[in-house]
Amino acid sequence: MIRKLVALATILTVASGCDKAKEFVRAGQAAGPPQLAPGEELDLSKKPVLLFEVFGESSDPRMVPIGAMVGGELKPIRLTSAGWRRFDQLYQRAGASYALYQNGVPTGNVEVKRGMWSDTADALYTLPGCATLTPMASVRVNGRLASDFTLEFLASNAPLGRPRLGAMLSQDSVNRIARAVSRDVAKSVGIKPEKLDSLDFRALAFYTGDGPAPTIIASYIDATASHPTSVATRTTHLVVIADRDSTGAYHATFSHRINGPLAAAAFRRYFDHLDVDGDGIDEIVLQGWQFGGDTFLSVLGWREHKWQEIYRTRANWCLDERKSE
Repeated sequence: MIRKLVALATILTVASGCDKAKEFVRAGQAAGPPQLAPGEELDLSKKPVLLFEVFGESSDPRMVPIGAMVGGELKPIRLTSAGWRRFDQLYQRAGASYALYQNGVPTGNVEVKRGMWSDTADALYTLPGCATLTPMASVRVNGRLASDFTLEFLASNAPLGRPRLGAMLSQDSVNRIARAVSRDVAKSVGIKPEKLDSLDFRALAFYTGDGPAPTIIASYIDATASHPTSVATRTTHLVVIADRDSTGAYHATFSHRINGPLAAAAFRRYFDHLDVDGDGIDEIVLQGWQFGGDTFLSVLGWREHKWQEIYRTRANWCLDERKSE
C-alpha cells in the first residue's frame, strides 16, 4: 500500500511539475541554468565516487545520480549545463556498468542502455520550461531482482558495503519490540493506542554496524491515505527506528510522525541501507514525499547515538534557478 502511495505521489509530482513550469513560463519569469561560484563545480577529472538510484518498472528501469562523495561526505552534484552533459558522457554512456546494492551488500550490476543525451537530438525526458535537467539513464538490471513489479536499488561506481554477521531476531520478536517502542513515541505526540493499532503496520530488522544488535524499523500508515475523500481528511503516520542500548533495552533513535490534515502530511518509508561513506556503519535511506507533491531520498547517518538526516536529494529534477526580478 505504501508503494501505491509513492507511485501516486510520483505521478502527481510529474504532473504538478509540468503545470508549475508552464505557469512559470506564462508569467514571464525566466529560469536559467545553475550559477556556480568558482570551485563549486564537482571536479569530474578526479573520478569521484558516485551514488545512483535505480528505480521504475522492472521492464524499463531508470537511473539517476543521487550525490557524490566529497571529503568523506555525501554531497549534491553541482555542475553547469555543459558539466552535466560531460557527466552523462562519462557515467551514463551506453555500456557503462555499475555495482548494484540492496540490503547493504552487492547484488548484481546495472548496465546503461542509453544516457540522457545520446546520438539523437532528443533527451530521454523533458519538462516544460526547464532548460537544465538532472540526467537520467535507461538501464538494464542484471543479477538478483526484487520480486515486485517495480525495482528500487542503490548503485555506485565504487565498491561499497560489507556483509553484517549476527543472529537475527524472529519476526515475532521484531514486531513485539517495534510495537513497544512505537507506542512510547506515539504517546509522546498524542497518538492514542487504539489509533496506532488501526494503522497498517510493518517492521523489519537488519544489522547496520552501530552496535552488536540489529536495528529495527517500524512503519505505521493510514490505509485511507491512498483513497482519501478529501485532502482535508486527517491522517496518522509514524516511522520509528530503534536500537539497543547498553542496558539491553531497545529505544527510539529516530522518529517521524504525522497526525493531522492529509494535505500537509509528509510521509517517509524505508528504502535501503548501505555504508556509503565507508566509516563501518551503514547509512539508512528513507524515501520521503508530500501527498500530491515531490518525492526525495533522505539519508540518515549514525551521529551521537541516534540517526540524523545527513543528506537529502532534490525534490524535483529541474536544476534551473529562478532569476531574481
